[in-house]
Amino acid sequence: MLGFGNSPQEALVASLLAMALVGFFASSLMRWRGLARLTDLLMPAALLAAYWLTYNKVPPFPPVGAVNKAFYVIAVGTAIGFAAEIAAPRAVRLLALLQPVAAAFYVGAPRLGIASWEVALAAVAGMAVMGLVFLRGATGTEGDVKRGGVIAVIALGFAPIALLGASSSSFQLCLMFAAGCFGILVVHSLKPAFRFGGASSIGALGGLIAIADTVVLITRKADLIALAVLALCLVLPAFSAPVCRTCGLSRPFPRLFTHVALAALPAAAALAVAYIYYGSSFPI
Repeated sequence: MLGFGNSPQEALVASLLAMALVGFFASSLMRWRGLARLTDLLMPAALLAAYWLTYNKVPPFPPVGAVNKAFYVIAVGTAIGFAAEIAAPRAVRLLALLQPVAAAFYVGAPRLGIASWEVALAAVAGMAVMGLVFLRGATGTEGDVKRGGVIAVIALGFAPIALLGASSSSFQLCLMFAAGCFGILVVHSLKPAFRFGGASSIGALGGLIAIADTVVLITRKADLIALAVLALCLVLPAFSAPVCRTCGLSRPFPRLFTHVALAALPAAAALAVAYIYYGSSFPI
């Protein structure tokens, strides 16, 4: 974490503000300079920055341990995704679907000899998340902003689940990543010009899935009920288009707000489920 603030909570708040502001200014600069393609790098960059702020290091290579492996899943996924976006755009969708499988088996390697079915289940769940976020929904820049917003909400909703899963570092990482994403995307809320391509899908979303794998597969203390409720973040946004039509919402910002708000409802419900289940022992 950054070395300022009178308490860990103040330091976390300061880091969240820093992530949001840096994301806002970087996104604004790229928009002003017309660098739409490079906006694809912003979300994975935010995830890498959140990792560095959380752990205050770049893990040695080759990495040992699931947490260290997650960093290279993000970095390598970003490089592969961005390169594929330029050299072989048609391959991006296939690579995006394969990434959660590779991440689950790479991060969950210690569990292969004990409970390989858990790793296989995590791989299938990761593919489902990737498919529902990246391969489904509207196309174009507005659809890209919607995808980014859903990822930010998933990170925000997963943070308390990670905390309950005995991973305070993943809690901080997810919160800072979400703050960076919201800072990046708010620039594109009125007139979208954001690119969610290979780097964002394989690097950012795939990296977030790898972080979830570390909590679910390695610490093995994640609340599965709260996790199942959080999964509704992937389902409810599909109803944003009919809701907008019914309410007569035609401008980009109301449509984006509705889409992200529908994703946020299950995230809030997941937090409530975890709080009710744990009661006074909830670690906040």
